[in-house]
Amino acid sequence: MTILRLTLAALLTFNVQAEWYSGSGTAVIFDDNRQLARQQAAKQALRNVLLQGDVSLAALQLYRQEDLAEELFALHSSVPVSQIVIQEEHERDGQLSITLKADVWPQANLCDDRSIAKALVLTPFSLSAGATQVALGNNALNTEINRRFTTAVQRSPADFLVKAITAEPLFAPEQYQQGPAQQQLRNMAESSQAQFIVAGRLRNLSFGRQQAGLLKKERWVRQFALEVSVLDGVSGRPIQSQIYQTRTLWPFAMTTELDPASDQLWRSDFGIELQRLINEAVDDIAVALSCVRVKAQVIRVTGSSITISVGSRQGIKPGDTFSLLHSDSFTDSWGNSYAVTAENDSQLEVVRVYPDHAETRAVKSHYLAPVQVRDQVQLDSVRERQYAN
Repeated sequence: MTILRLTLAALLTFNVQAEWYSGSGTAVIFDDNRQLARQQAAKQALRNVLLQGDVSLAALQLYRQEDLAEELFALHSSVPVSQIVIQEEHERDGQLSITLKADVWPQANLCDDRSIAKALVLTPFSLSAGATQVALGNNALNTEINRRFTTAVQRSPADFLVKAITAEPLFAPEQYQQGPAQQQLRNMAESSQAQFIVAGRLRNLSFGRQQAGLLKKERWVRQFALEVSVLDGVSGRPIQSQIYQTRTLWPFAMTTELDPASDQLWRSDFGIELQRLINEAVDDIAVALSCVRVKAQVIRVTGSSITISVGSRQGIKPGDTFSLLHSDSFTDSWGNSYAVTAENDSQLEVVRVYPDHAETRAVKSHYLAPVQVRDQVQLDSVRERQYAN
């Protein structure tokens, strides 16, 4: 068992108390690539630390891994983590595990003075025609992958608030740009009071063979490819689409019947790789949405009180201000329709917060434009953001 200690410091200017958290990660050593496995295991360990500290998973993009020596690696850190100590590393049965601890500043966020979770609708992953039925039973495996993806999203309340989980998969990604599909997405988001929709499909679960070598016998290898898309529920348009794929050893006989939810599968090389890619997909969504300004909908207007569809579960507090959005549309000379949204001078201040909605009043009533149910509002920046849409 190898004990590694590597401390990395960053300059901080916060007057708050940091806390130490410990986390572990495991990765598969495939094709004898121990350095890659070491980096992947460290990233999973650091990811677990961030979750414990209620820090956005988008913070993972601040850390890059580079080789220093055969038995060592570095994580170059910045806020919200000031120090990282690699405590332990060990290898067993082709898997490499790392335990680290980190000094976390939960109050330090990437884009704002506090975390504002993004409201999501999750749709089940579909099974593409290319992911044909083979020994394991891919429909049951797809169900388990969906369950684990949902759990991974829900484990990061600093990033996400799941408003709804649909029973049926979304239409194929090739239809995302079509007008009827975008209208369906807008309707789905509005009915769920969510800002974003997540969809995807399993594209590959096929088997192959790893050729025998001088000292190695021929073994089964299994492929995996997952496509995950994030869509804007306000406009109905795609934000990003990524494909996550890998291949690793299949440690079971082709005739072995496995429960797709069993520890036997998910502790195997194949299961560890699947979980790593599920986590990576969730991390990428956190990065894509981390600094996007929160939008909400007006759901009730009573006298001078305006209720909006965002609340304390997303991190909204009394005193937050929202700008009323003005929407318009036009058609060009070729018959193409366009929707545009812009802020106007009307501002609403949150005066009372509930779990999923908030009551607001106009900051300056004489500047307030006419407000109707279903109008859109957008959270004002608490401080200047690194990125904004």
